[in-house]
Amino acid sequence: MEYIGSLPVGTLVLYMVYLAYLRLSGHFKERWTDVEKLALIKRESKVNMNQSIYRPLGLLRVGDLRGRNIRSRDLGLPGSFYVSILYDPARYADARASSELANVDVSSGCAHEIGSTVSPGITASPEWNSIEDSAELTHVKHMLPNITDILDHTRHEAAGSMGGSERKSSIGYPIPTPITERVREVVMASDNEPATNTRLSLLPWEESHGAVVLQVKYTEVLSSFFDNVLGEVVIPIAKLVGSGNKGVEGWFRVLEAGTKDCIPGDEPESPRSAPDPAGDGDAGSYQRSSSSGKGTAPPIEHPQVHVRVNFSPTVIAGDSALQKSDIEASKVICEEMARTASGKQSSGGSVIGSSLNTINTVRTLGGNLQNQLAFVVDLVEQGRNAFNFSSPQITIVLFVCLLALWSILATIPTRIIVLAVGLVQYSATFYSKFFYKPKRTVRNTSDEVDKEVTGNPLENLCLSIPTDEDLRRTYFWEAKREGERERKKLAAAKRESRLEKLWKTQWHGTLKIKRNDPDTSLWRWESAFALIEGHRFIWWKSEKHFDTGEASEGSLFFAGHAGLSGLSPLDLRELPTGDIPSVVSIFGRGQQGQQKVTCLAPDHTAKQTLENAVIFASSDTKAD
Repeated sequence: MEYIGSLPVGTLVLYMVYLAYLRLSGHFKERWTDVEKLALIKRESKVNMNQSIYRPLGLLRVGDLRGRNIRSRDLGLPGSFYVSILYDPARYADARASSELANVDVSSGCAHEIGSTVSPGITASPEWNSIEDSAELTHVKHMLPNITDILDHTRHEAAGSMGGSERKSSIGYPIPTPITERVREVVMASDNEPATNTRLSLLPWEESHGAVVLQVKYTEVLSSFFDNVLGEVVIPIAKLVGSGNKGVEGWFRVLEAGTKDCIPGDEPESPRSAPDPAGDGDAGSYQRSSSSGKGTAPPIEHPQVHVRVNFSPTVIAGDSALQKSDIEASKVICEEMARTASGKQSSGGSVIGSSLNTINTVRTLGGNLQNQLAFVVDLVEQGRNAFNFSSPQITIVLFVCLLALWSILATIPTRIIVLAVGLVQYSATFYSKFFYKPKRTVRNTSDEVDKEVTGNPLENLCLSIPTDEDLRRTYFWEAKREGERERKKLAAAKRESRLEKLWKTQWHGTLKIKRNDPDTSLWRWESAFALIEGHRFIWWKSEKHFDTGEASEGSLFFAGHAGLSGLSPLDLRELPTGDIPSVVSIFGRGQQGQQKVTCLAPDHTAKQTLENAVIFASSDTKAD
């Protein structure tokens, strides 16, 4: 107990030695550079959570869209309207179920846009005969090689069931089976108490919380800055499953945005009459109804939308044994939906609303209070960073001082040091009271000015200690590079899985493609990512464009006169001598007829592999 004063100081010295070891071994730097990498891994693990179980795909098809009594709510005038088709996985889930669903399925965090119609013009009875794919659906089609054929096949089947003269444009969208986290079994623990084992399981389509949402929107320019939704029509997925393969078709009322009600509309009693030259077609029906009886009130004309919705519980997975391509296709669609939901959540909120909220927050808290809190937090961070070698020069000085203090406390008993400190304080007070006589000095303004300019050296030393925000900014770009390397590694693993199980490629890799400038006679090599799938040679601008589902730069179909070709005299004259041994010329049927593509392989081995794959694809009739 005589030297107990050295214990806390010695503990702090040993801890600083450990921090010095972390600094020298690079762990201190990893704390800041691995932030982006760890965030990416955490986000990917959350996305992969809903891929840990195979989710069979169902096909949703929406078409035959027409409107009636579609007018603005304020003025009651017809306008230019279009319909945005959405799939909302959690429309009929309450707050608790929605929270639980978001924990196990990231894609349920937002509504997914399937497509949107093209406005037919200003009318109260529009017929939307043209539907365009959304960006999300376009990416899915580019990622899956056979999903386009499946959607087109079911599209023709759905159109055929509507009659030859009444066929309308329709759109299909694959959706994964909903999942839930339920208690699957009860395991007896060692103390004979039941321990629940929870895991993900498929939720029957009849219990799905999802719905098809048809949003009727304005197409005016100013509506993009404000809420441009006139109303919504909601059709639950459970209702589509209950109807079997017949689907749901009819008129539905357009209700307020965010509704969960599905109210059928009024079926017309007679075929639609010719439009009145003085107005739209519905004005004539109003005149006829008003003239039928003087005491009868005119009927309320609710805005309505006609739609035909079909749902098939299974798209790719058949009754036969489960294929790897089915599992991989489900993973790709789940990943794309999760990425869309994450992007919408991170960029949620409008610009106007965010600015107003920021202004209100600043006015409420007050700028002075925020500055005081920030000052206190910065002091705490600077005090901590003074001992963890964030600034090695300052920390070494503190370490030497603490080491000297520990030596003194470990050599001299603590009671003697306490007694000495008390005597020094008593002597200083006694001297200032009885012996000290202050001297009158002339005030020198130049010294005060120099002191204000230079400041307090101790204060400057403390302010030079970095805060956590300073360290984050220091390692910001290095953390970005670490995150980009991790992203490339994860993307490469997913790409190899897709190419093997979905595309079933004979060859894939990076190369350079010769591009000719149409305006001049100049040419250049451009990097590309290419693959050979069946009888097709397809290339993208880069590997990232292939991973994100962007459209391909071009393709060649090996049919008829196709395969490898030699270099022309013009190629031999234009190409550098060092590139000629690695050049491969491929010709086939392109988008504009017969086409030739000149490629530069990375090395001789890649050239040989590419040539063998082209020969096999152009000569084998069984390749598909």
